[in-house]
Amino acid sequence: MPGISDSSATVRRASIGLVVLLAVVLVLLSPQFGRAHPEGSYRPVLDPPALELGCYPLPEGLTLDFAHQVRTDGDVEVDGEPRRELVVQYDLIDDDEVREQLTASFVEAGFTPETGAGDALVFTRPDTGPVSVEVEPLPDVPEDATVRGTVTFDLPSVPLASDDPICDDPYATKRFPDSYELAR
Repeated sequence: MPGISDSSATVRRASIGLVVLLAVVLVLLSPQFGRAHPEGSYRPVLDPPALELGCYPLPEGLTLDFAHQVRTDGDVEVDGEPRRELVVQYDLIDDDEVREQLTASFVEAGFTPETGAGDALVFTRPDTGPVSVEVEPLPDVPEDATVRGTVTFDLPSVPLASDDPICDDPYATKRFPDSYELAR
């Protein structure tokens, strides 16, 4: 019986050697089988900010010159007229600074400040009509918070201005269908 155990030991060694050789070959060839190539960035590529896409632009010449992110952008009906409701959150500055920067941006874009109801800012321009803006700070925000408040714009409704396929993506344009439930 000594021949059988020598034979099985040889088979066992050969099997282990073959498995180790196969593992080494797989490791060496793994880049050709879909292994990720490190690029130095492990964050997903994000769409440009919603207002920079060109899908639904702001009135000509108007820019938001403060750190912000668009929460929602869509058409609503106000007194039987289609209007655009754009909601952004502002970052790192207080509500007074936002009002000052918005006023400067609107004036630079050719709008005239008007008297608004309550805290609303109202601007007019002959080709655009009235635009109102409400700035609302978030309550009880810590000093080191990034997001400080919300700005709601009441603008004229605008048609889709680009045929770029990204304009069909509600997560890029922030124009969410009614069937989407938004985070609070």
